[in-house]
Amino acid sequence: MEVATTIPTKLEERLEHGTELRIAASWETFLSALPECEYRVEYYGGEIISIMGQASEIHELIVATMIKLLGNMLDDEGYNVYGSNLPLYAENSQKNYYNADCTVVKGGSEKVEVLPGTQAVTNPVLLVEVLSPSTQKEDSLTKLNHYRSISSVQQVLLIDSSSMRVVSYTRQPEQDGWLLRDFTQASDECPVLEEGHFSLEALYRKISF
Repeated sequence: MEVATTIPTKLEERLEHGTELRIAASWETFLSALPECEYRVEYYGGEIISIMGQASEIHELIVATMIKLLGNMLDDEGYNVYGSNLPLYAENSQKNYYNADCTVVKGGSEKVEVLPGTQAVTNPVLLVEVLSPSTQKEDSLTKLNHYRSISSVQQVLLIDSSSMRVVSYTRQPEQDGWLLRDFTQASDECPVLEEGHFSLEALYRKISF
């Protein structure tokens, strides 16, 4: 990880900083850099964050399969399923801007305009991250904690791309906490938003480890 003081806007310049780049910055500084950057950046914890790495074929196949499974399961239940290009906005003690690998919204999406012509969704109910070697630590620790702080989020799924494993965090409002469930067998069925479930066999059916 490299910590810099100014954010490079050109992709060529960004590649000089390694896989992970963090820059302590204000929200206003992030917004000024966002339209100029030639690569994806996020903002949370008071930092501009860029984690780069060529997405593997397996990672992209899992993302595509997960979107298909969720779409088939939730389409008739009033949900919308989105890919990784959908920006998310959350505000607690700080303003935050994320991109998840997959986002599910129930009903219509609620948005804020972070920049003229740039809107971010504020009401996800399910967030999915497919873990890769370059993002695993960040997704399963820091981003997970941020995702769970979003009041609308009811479930977070962390999907391994190097072994058959899905970790589910489901909000338990009556206990003011989260239920952690770990699925590792092909026959395991992972529930989704109390609307249905998918098997790990279906999720990983095109992948051999």
